[in-house]
Amino acid sequence: MFLTLTPIDSMKNLLTLTFSILLASSAWAQSADEYFHGGAQSFINADLQTAINQVQNGLNNYPNDPKLNALMQKLQEENEEQQEQQEQQESEGENQEEQDPQDMNPEDLKSQQISKEDAEKILQALAQKEKELLKEFKKKKSDGSAKHEKDW
Repeated sequence: MFLTLTPIDSMKNLLTLTFSILLASSAWAQSADEYFHGGAQSFINADLQTAINQVQNGLNNYPNDPKLNALMQKLQEENEEQQEQQEQQESEGENQEEQDPQDMNPEDLKSQQISKEDAEKILQALAQKEKELLKEFKKKKSDGSAKHEKDW
């Protein structure tokens, strides 16, 4: 039971195989729009580095595509802005470390602290305000219950 192929069957099989290989290879190739949309989606998902990589891959295959070039320019601008913000945050962090209370002059610390008497006055004022609010709440509650009396 051997299967013998005629020349026509062999040619059909070869064409089918060739066609399948071409389809598979074209499925792997991305269009410029696919690179653009992949990069844009990564950017929207706050993954700037992946977006840059995807658009760069697209530009390697389609160097003259205007959408890819425009997106790359925007991504690079955004990358520069993020780096500047990061540098500012680092410098602000260094400034805050310089103002650590342990490193400050004792006289500066005293000027930033409140006295014990001032703290007690603040606490007394808060307690008084709380009492006033409770009285108002009780008064409103008792006024509301009078409205529900029977009038017949």
